[in-house]
Amino acid sequence: MEKKFFLIIPLFFLLFSFLFPLKGGSDRHLVQESDSPKGENPVSSTSYVTPQPAGMIRTCYAAGEGFSASGFLDGTLIVDGRPLENRASGKYKTVYAVAASDDGRYLSVIAGLYPRTLFVYQKKQESWNIFHRANLADDVRRNPFLAFSGDILLYEDESGISVFNMTTFSHYSMRFSGTLKDVDYSPDQEYVWVVSDDEAGEERIHMFLYNGSLVATFPYDGRSDLGAMHVVEQ
Repeated sequence: MEKKFFLIIPLFFLLFSFLFPLKGGSDRHLVQESDSPKGENPVSSTSYVTPQPAGMIRTCYAAGEGFSASGFLDGTLIVDGRPLENRASGKYKTVYAVAASDDGRYLSVIAGLYPRTLFVYQKKQESWNIFHRANLADDVRRNPFLAFSGDILLYEDESGISVFNMTTFSHYSMRFSGTLKDVDYSPDQEYVWVVSDDEAGEERIHMFLYNGSLVATFPYDGRSDLGAMHVVEQ
């Protein structure tokens, strides 16, 4: 009888913990490393991410001066702990990428499918208003490149990398052959380095000016710090 009693007690507590999980621990996620491109101001190693709602799958995260933003698989967009309306009009509203400007004035989002849409929000008096939008092709990668460099937005589209100057409203395109593998850029808004590979799997690096002009193309040696590479004349 005593042995049965001692067996029943652990089973009771196991069932209780499954039905009524404890609500302990931190509700924030500590960011240990930054995914900021080389040359940009990284997210502080002690920055805190917006708490993730239970049961939701986060697909992307970004932090700027004074705010953070998270996108989710179901289309939810949260900025500083508060929902921001996802304006994607497609059949699916998944948030694929978010980017925040260093000065905290702009937030960019790639969301939706059929069509997939790029949004740029501008912060005015604690509210976020749509500043610019553009439809993108649906066959862009699942995790597209999206980043701010000062007042310039760099983003991946179906043909390469596009540049949008938010001050002059100018658009430029960086076109190259092969499949996009990596992107880096200089904070002085002078050069953009793009790594692509061809059908044979050979990687090459393309060096562009911010206005879309191709400066040089040369074999890529596999180093991750693209901006530190020297241009090799063909």
